[in-house]
Amino acid sequence: MFGQSLFFGFCMMVALAEQAASEPPKTKPYHFIHAIAIDPHAPKTIYAATDNQGLLKSGDGGRSWHLINRGLKNYLVYDVKASLTTPGRVYAATWGGGFYQSADGGESWKEVNDGLGNTAAGAIRLRLASDMAKEKVVLLTSTDVYERMEDEPVWRSITGGLRFWNNPQFQSFEVLPDGLSNVFMGTDHGLYKKDPESAGWVKVNGLADKKVASMTYDKKSGIFYAGTVNSGGIFISRDGGVHWNPPGPGLEKLWIRMITVDAFDPSIVYAATSGAGIFKSRNGGDSWEQTVKGLTDLEARALAIDPLDANIIFAGTHGAGLFKSMDGGRSWDLLTHLPFEENKRQQDFLESQTVRQGAKVSPPPPFKKCNKCHGWTDKNLNQKTTYWRVAANERDWKATVARMSEGTEISSEEQEMITAFLESYTKKNLSGRGGTPR
Repeated sequence: MFGQSLFFGFCMMVALAEQAASEPPKTKPYHFIHAIAIDPHAPKTIYAATDNQGLLKSGDGGRSWHLINRGLKNYLVYDVKASLTTPGRVYAATWGGGFYQSADGGESWKEVNDGLGNTAAGAIRLRLASDMAKEKVVLLTSTDVYERMEDEPVWRSITGGLRFWNNPQFQSFEVLPDGLSNVFMGTDHGLYKKDPESAGWVKVNGLADKKVASMTYDKKSGIFYAGTVNSGGIFISRDGGVHWNPPGPGLEKLWIRMITVDAFDPSIVYAATSGAGIFKSRNGGDSWEQTVKGLTDLEARALAIDPLDANIIFAGTHGAGLFKSMDGGRSWDLLTHLPFEENKRQQDFLESQTVRQGAKVSPPPPFKKCNKCHGWTDKNLNQKTTYWRVAANERDWKATVARMSEGTEISSEEQEMITAFLESYTKKNLSGRGGTPR
């Protein structure tokens, strides 16, 4: 799901994203879609995460859409998931702003960032607890993986010994059902799995030298798919990731962004790719055919299949927005009239969401150097007008400031000043407030 260089650098990635957003096509609005989620409790309800408009929602199967950003303090949304257990509950991962949770179908949002040492959040996975009544939420950030039960207020890190800020660079992850080695991470240096014995990570044979960019586990068939970047296509495992079969022809030189499986017929699999659009397999990944009729944007990033009618598929692209197929991917129609907010209106709305956690303060002079590529969700800290803002949650700021300082003129002494200020400020104003989800 994540790109080859998505986590290369905190400021570099955002600077490029903002540059792209500040130079839109001159003739029409543009939508960069990162993820699509269909509510399992109400399949006509669809959510779309964007990196320039926040979150979109449709309540009528995609015929009409509206923005659902009330409570969000960051419009750079990389993932959205509808709860498996609780109708109306929705989760969102924002890059810099951390994790948000909604209890009313996305109409309002609340931060849940306690325990996160990094709020550059990019992907969410849900898995049912052993009693099937509650779900565990797993969150990936640019440096760590965290988990919590749906009703817990604080995150726990499960990263272990694998550090993937610079090497290896993280690309994707998947959480398999209980009983298997649960957590897998795809990187630009191969595939890793969580070692339950040591709580660390081990490299997976068969994909050790591959750039693993996307993964999907199909519960019905027990097949585990791993998509690569220019590394052969989509590999298949039938034993929980222990052994991997060579990929079928058709995707060898492509960047596989997402893989999704037909819930009714697991032999039918779809793949979203960068630059070549969407592919379909009718034999469980043994061979692939391109299916792009009507798909005017071949930078495909997201896919979602209607849980009641597998012929209905939604696709998200990096620019043109959302497409819909009514015939199992044979043809695609662009969903027009998606809501679009110009930059000025976005900034006005975000300013209205931004809070001041405590009494007005004056950050130390070097702190200004931390604001070249992003804003903050706290008025006391924010010094930049941008739709990308970092959450001022209570955390170990030393590591965050070190990442923010990469490629800047911030000295080690200035890093210490900034770290001391942020730790003092957040501890004073946020300690004990929680962030308990509804």
